[in-house]
Amino acid sequence: MKLLIHGAGYIGEVHLRTIKRYNLCDVAVCEMNENRLREVADLYHVEETYLTLDEALKHPFDGVIICTPNFAHKEDVKKCVNAGLNVMLEKPIAESLEAAKEIYDQCRENDKFAFVAYCLRFAAPYQKIKTMITEGKLGKVFSIRASVAGKKAISDAKTNYRTVRALGGGVISDFSHEIDYSLWFADSPVSQVKCIGNRAVHKEWDVFDTAELLIECQNDIALSIHMDFLQPYFGRTIEIYGTEGAIRWRDNESVKFYNIANETWEDIESDINWDHVYRDEVIHYLDCLENHAKPLIDEKSGYETFKVIDACTRSAEETI
Repeated sequence: MKLLIHGAGYIGEVHLRTIKRYNLCDVAVCEMNENRLREVADLYHVEETYLTLDEALKHPFDGVIICTPNFAHKEDVKKCVNAGLNVMLEKPIAESLEAAKEIYDQCRENDKFAFVAYCLRFAAPYQKIKTMITEGKLGKVFSIRASVAGKKAISDAKTNYRTVRALGGGVISDFSHEIDYSLWFADSPVSQVKCIGNRAVHKEWDVFDTAELLIECQNDIALSIHMDFLQPYFGRTIEIYGTEGAIRWRDNESVKFYNIANETWEDIESDINWDHVYRDEVIHYLDCLENHAKPLIDEKSGYETFKVIDACTRSAEETI
């Protein structure tokens, strides 16, 4: 099979490196910045390159991995699905609720899918936690608490799109992995949200650099999520509480399960191999293309997650 990577910024390079490292398929690259295009093409020995998506889509591909900034997703998806292609789309699905709905509609009208790349669902700790919840090891889950923090998210970006609202920026949108996997764990529609957002340091931004989210699900699970672009280290934590046990996990540690039956904490080995996370994500996309499997996170899931992103942003703005 042959894929086109559209956008050769940080995450576009990650997917290109992964495809090449594991020899997953043939690949071409599209990037509007000619110097950047030449840089990645030379580094990863890519012979087929394009400066525009319109030019690239004149040639045959089995799928497209869209890695452009959020504000460009709507038009990029439209061009790809109109060309008859299913896409893998970097998260979040769009820069606004209206654009997210248009992407959803475009996919349905063209009978194509957009696999939204919330890659943490392919990481071992998250998969183990999901399995434990599904198997009932925690009893009735009533609280999920998550946090994500670090200024590395800003320094890694090749452009400033994460800090500008019109470009789809802001901590709530950019760190929406936490919203996605928390809803995946809760497995329930959302009933209401509340959010406090601040420009704690970056007063000049028109988006928040910190946020505290509180989300209530219809099955009575409460989700609380901290996000910030400020801490000098980058890290994630999860705590999940149920009537029969609890789970705690922090970056670079094993999953810890409190077994209420014997009142002990058990370590469950679950290291994250990021190479494998991105490899398995692309393999899942290729399987969806080749065998018509349903994406783990399709355009409907991506749209529903963006509804929460939008509701949290609106809630935070109303409190200012």
